[in-house]
Amino acid sequence: MQRETVISIEGLTKIYRSGDVEVHALRGVDLSIGAGEFLVLLGPSGSGKSTLVNIVGGLDKPTSGRVIFKDHNLTALDETSMTRFRRDHVGFVFQFYNLVPSLTAWENVALITEIARNPMSPSAALELAGLPAARHDHFPAQLSGGEQQRVAIARAIAKRPEILLCDEPTGALDSATGIRVLEALAKVNVEIGATTLVITHNAAIGAMADRVIYFADGHVSRIVANDVRQPASSMRW
Repeated sequence: MQRETVISIEGLTKIYRSGDVEVHALRGVDLSIGAGEFLVLLGPSGSGKSTLVNIVGGLDKPTSGRVIFKDHNLTALDETSMTRFRRDHVGFVFQFYNLVPSLTAWENVALITEIARNPMSPSAALELAGLPAARHDHFPAQLSGGEQQRVAIARAIAKRPEILLCDEPTGALDSATGIRVLEALAKVNVEIGATTLVITHNAAIGAMADRVIYFADGHVSRIVANDVRQPASSMRW
């Protein structure tokens, strides 16, 4: 199925400077991403995966090149417009959950729904992320790592984002819990149609993606498309 392109990445470079030292994090990356696509980004540490995702999500700016979201050149936005883009269009899921410890699971998600334009209810977001209703009023310290990550996913999706960016979402979890979290992400991708990018070091996760983007030394080294996406439960870590 041909997907409408929603993100176009054109000649993207990123150079970090420290004194006279230059680190080339991205070296002219070109990539088109379709609406509702589920991408897995694979590559060693320092290969450029996180830098690319941070730029797509409006957390960083490139040294050169462009990121086009629909008809909008994100790389030309000022800080106020970029903040609005992140708030209205992007959900983030990180390796470490970044939950507010003094708030319950429900309240952590409600923080987002109170400022979003067209949010789902906190309970609906938590349900979609797979957290049982009996755990919604628990504090983060009362939840397992997998449950906390489900709250983080619910918080990210409650605004109904068009882009969902996940940086090592299973990195702090055991394999069984990680599989359940990946199943939740796959369900979210299908249910709300969010274009989803997942950074990982685990090559097995690539089987659940529409495409696997391999990074090396700041380049996209190859792209592999899957004819059929496999469920996370079928993976062997």
